[in-house]
Amino acid sequence: MSRPGRPRPGSGISPLVPLGYLVCAAAAFLVASVGIVWLGPELAGHYYHPRLLALTHTVTLGWVTLAIMGASYQLIPIVLERPIWGERLARWQLAILVVAVTGMVAHFHLGSWPGLTAAAGLLAVGIALHLLNVGMSLRGFTRWTFTARLVVLAYGGLALTTVFGLALAVSHVWPFLPGEFFPTLHAHVQLALLGWVAPMILAVTARVYPMFFLAPAPRPWHSFLQLWGLTAGAPAVVLGLLGVPGLLVAGALAMAAAAGAHAAWIYEMAWGRKRPGLDWGLRFVLTATAFLAPAALLGVAMATDRLVGPRVALAYAVVTLGGWISLTIVGMMLKIVPFLVWYRAYSPRAGREPVPTLAQLSWPPAEGLAYLLLTGGVVLLATTALVGEADWIRAAGAVLALGSLAFAAALSRVLGHLYAGAQTWPRTPPICSRWRDV
Repeated sequence: MSRPGRPRPGSGISPLVPLGYLVCAAAAFLVASVGIVWLGPELAGHYYHPRLLALTHTVTLGWVTLAIMGASYQLIPIVLERPIWGERLARWQLAILVVAVTGMVAHFHLGSWPGLTAAAGLLAVGIALHLLNVGMSLRGFTRWTFTARLVVLAYGGLALTTVFGLALAVSHVWPFLPGEFFPTLHAHVQLALLGWVAPMILAVTARVYPMFFLAPAPRPWHSFLQLWGLTAGAPAVVLGLLGVPGLLVAGALAMAAAAGAHAAWIYEMAWGRKRPGLDWGLRFVLTATAFLAPAALLGVAMATDRLVGPRVALAYAVVTLGGWISLTIVGMMLKIVPFLVWYRAYSPRAGREPVPTLAQLSWPPAEGLAYLLLTGGVVLLATTALVGEADWIRAAGAVLALGSLAFAAALSRVLGHLYAGAQTWPRTPPICSRWRDV
């Protein structure tokens, strides 16, 4: 057994691998935020517009998916205690995904379906490589905890979402999908949100939030409702949208129960935490959790036809993608990126000479400004999207863009420490397997 502070050989990969994904994701987040200002008139209209599809996939693929994949290459050795199978494969995968996402966004913007189909095929290759890497990393895994089950559920959702999205792209060139177009499109969107992103966020938070807050893990009833709410709710919502009677409402209620159990645990944990103060990363994730309530209410209202129309759907997307998911990722990145940078730049020198602490790598004023602008911007954007006024949407987008700039500045300050470490220590061991090693 390796001693604390010295990772086992092969227990992780270079911190530069997850950092590469996270930096690309942050760049996509900045581009998307600026794009909202530019696309105000389109956002005031119907959501099915080529430029809005480009914006949506910049968020869902460039920001959310790349961020989750990058974090997984750090967190799998920590959360599931399994070594990553292929570091070189992870590097090639990032290059493929960046080209594919860029191609998809460009062809959505141009309305070029043949080019989009080719880019979607390349994206499927990149995602397949990620699934291969994760699958080989988890081969022989036997510790089926709550977190492990949700991770596997999420990757199953990612595989299905990828196949579904590729089928939609191909069907634009050679129509073959049955049924009406918009319910099929909505099913694809909900499969991505509820089948891929939601289980992964719930899986990771169940393991790392107790470490961040110095608080207990979820209670059994919290875990039960989250796991089975997602397992039953996501397929029911997707099948209900595809035309199976009676499943849509039941699925929406199951997802609302999972969201409620998740939020109840987080606020119970935050109230009983042993950590005396809250840094900006933790404030982000707590605020993100507050957006689960309006997201669940809007989801149930749309499923029961209490609220209908493109404006409601757009507000739901803003609250879910911009509020819960994006603010959670921002908060997690403010915790993860300093750890990766510290480990790369300073871990070989720790104990030999004075080195900065993790807290000293951060830039609290920029993080605080990002918190005010991003949280306020999401609330404004959801409200103005519901109203449908282009100028107000642009104003909300400007607030979000300023917030993303502050977030980028905070990350840039942290990443600057990589240069200092590179000047004094050329090699770094793989990522350690436990947060407490630092």
